[in-house]
Amino acid sequence: MSRAREVEDAPAHAERLRSLGPEMPVRWLKPSRVLGIERYSDFESFRPSEVLGGGISTPLEPREFSLHRAILPLQDGLFVLQRTFARRLQANIRTDHGVGLVIPLACHFTANGREIDNSMIGIVRGKVPTEAVEHHANTYLMLRFNSDMRHRGWADYETGLEFTRLSGDTMAGLRAAILDMFCLASRCNDPRQFEAIDRPIQERLLAGLDAALAPVDAQDRRRGSFDKHRKLVARLDEAATLSGGIPLYSGDLANALGVSVRTLQSATQAVHGVSLHHHLRLKRLWSTRTQLLTGGNGMTVKAAALANGFWHMGEFSKLYKTTFGEMPSGTLAQARDFADDSPHL
Repeated sequence: MSRAREVEDAPAHAERLRSLGPEMPVRWLKPSRVLGIERYSDFESFRPSEVLGGGISTPLEPREFSLHRAILPLQDGLFVLQRTFARRLQANIRTDHGVGLVIPLACHFTANGREIDNSMIGIVRGKVPTEAVEHHANTYLMLRFNSDMRHRGWADYETGLEFTRLSGDTMAGLRAAILDMFCLASRCNDPRQFEAIDRPIQERLLAGLDAALAPVDAQDRRRGSFDKHRKLVARLDEAATLSGGIPLYSGDLANALGVSVRTLQSATQAVHGVSLHHHLRLKRLWSTRTQLLTGGNGMTVKAAALANGFWHMGEFSKLYKTTFGEMPSGTLAQARDFADDSPHL
C-alpha cells in the first residue's frame, strides 16, 4: 500500500484500534519518519523515557517483561505513548520547562500512596519525588508541552503533581484524539504533511484539556484579545520563515511588523505561553528537525544546524535532545531508514 493511501486510511485505522480496547494501540503502531518506536523484551536492555524525567524501575514479574513505546516529537512538545510492565518505580518526575501530563488509556496504579484509576489525568510542574507501583501493565500517554500553559489557565501552582478526575465523555474525547494523532504519525512519512493534517487533532486535544483543566473565567479572559494576538504571531512566524538561517533579533522583527517588542512578547505569551525568544528558538529547532528528516542522503547534522542559526554544536545537540527526546543524529538515522518510502501524497 502506498504512503498516500495509508495516510488516507489513518482515521479508519484509529477507529479499529479503539474498538480493540485501550490496551492495544502501542504494539500495533509502526515506525515512520515522524514516529519512533521502541520495543523491549528483556529488562536488561530497557531504557526509561526521559519525557518527564528519569527513574529507577524494579520489575515485579521479570519473566513476563515487555514494553512498547511510541515517541512523537511535535513543535509544541514531546508525546510518548507507552505500554509498561508490572513494576515499582522511584522517580523524580519533573519538567525543567513547560508542563507535563499523564493521560491514561488503560491504567490503574498507586502514586505516592494514592490510588490512580482510569478516569484521572496527572499534571506536573517542577520536580516531584514520586514512588509508584504498577501491579500490571498499563497504557498511557506522557506528554510535555514546551509552554507552561499558564496562559490557558492550567494548574495554577508552582511545583507539584496533581491528579484530576475527568468525566467519561471528556476522557473519551482525549483518548480518541491521542489515537488519531499516533495512527496518523505511524502512517505518514512527510513531516510537513503530518504537521498540517495533525494540527486540527491537536486542537481537539487542547480543547478537551482546556475543558478539564482551565477555570471558566480563564477561558473567557483568553478569548478577549486572543484573535488579535494570533494574527500577529502568524505574521511573526511568516517573517521568521522567510529569514532562513539569518539570526533573528526582537527589535528588527518588531520594526518589520510595525509593533513594539513588548507587543510581540505579549502576543507570543498569549498564543503559545512562551517568551518571544523561546518561541523563535523553537521555530528554528523545528525547522532543523524538518531538514534532517527530509534532506536526503547528503544532509548532515552540522549543515542543518548552521542553516538555522545554531553555531555551537555541543549546545545545539543538548538543546535538541531536551526538546525532542533524541539526538539530532538519531533523527537523521531515522530519516535514512525510511529513505525509500515516498514522502508525498
